[in-house]
Amino acid sequence: MHLYKSQLQNYAQKRNLKLPEYAPEWEGPPHNMRFRCKVTIDGQTFKSPRFYYTLRDAEYAAAEVAFKSLQPAGVQEASLNLL
Repeated sequence: MHLYKSQLQNYAQKRNLKLPEYAPEWEGPPHNMRFRCKVTIDGQTFKSPRFYYTLRDAEYAAAEVAFKSLQPAGVQEASLNLL
């Protein structure tokens, strides 16, 4: 899961796109906040599927949704195996 932020950044750089922009949302009291994140790349916005207990996990989840949506199935598996 943690490779997806790097993969998404590499995807943008190889295509001369603006780097992904992350926009967090949060809910709950300060001592028990939960996070959801949106990531925008190439004019498309993708959202993490649920709320997470860390902003980091929410960003990774949004990056995963975006990367999987932007990649054909065969290319995605091959590029992840190279890391």
